[in-house]
Amino acid sequence: MSTKKTLLFATAWMLCVCTTQAQELSLLVHSDVGAPQSFALSSIDKITFSDGKLNVLPTSGAGSDFFLSDISQLTFATVDVSEIETVNVSSFNLYPNPVRDELFVTSDTGIESVTVLGLQGNVLLRSNAQSSSTTLSLGFLPKGIYLIQVKRTDAVSTQKIIKL
Repeated sequence: MSTKKTLLFATAWMLCVCTTQAQELSLLVHSDVGAPQSFALSSIDKITFSDGKLNVLPTSGAGSDFFLSDISQLTFATVDVSEIETVNVSSFNLYPNPVRDELFVTSDTGIESVTVLGLQGNVLLRSNAQSSSTTLSLGFLPKGIYLIQVKRTDAVSTQKIIKL
């Protein structure tokens, strides 16, 4: 399972690196138990998923562990590293969650695309939105847990949903 999560993370990281120009790219870990923590990708030596945890190991200093069950989303954003603690990354909403047929996606900035992924990282649906909201028809999916990746003008974020 850790290989699958690493593959999903690596895919998202490559997407961000390929679309980022001159700004520093950062990983923001949003946790249910505290404020988001920021890590400049240029300062990260290693990221691992094991034993139900995400570990971010910087090139210098001690690593940070996050329980996967506490992580609400991982966001890649281009920010000024000197202002990383005060960065205001745009947000998006997915509802209803759990979902039966239609999932609504809204954002306070423009949504470029929305991708539905299986837990193995396989792409099940991709939609180009080009607006601040979109609707996905998910009635064809079997019951289960899925990842919704939202690419916005300033960030790429992923959240879990439950399909009933």
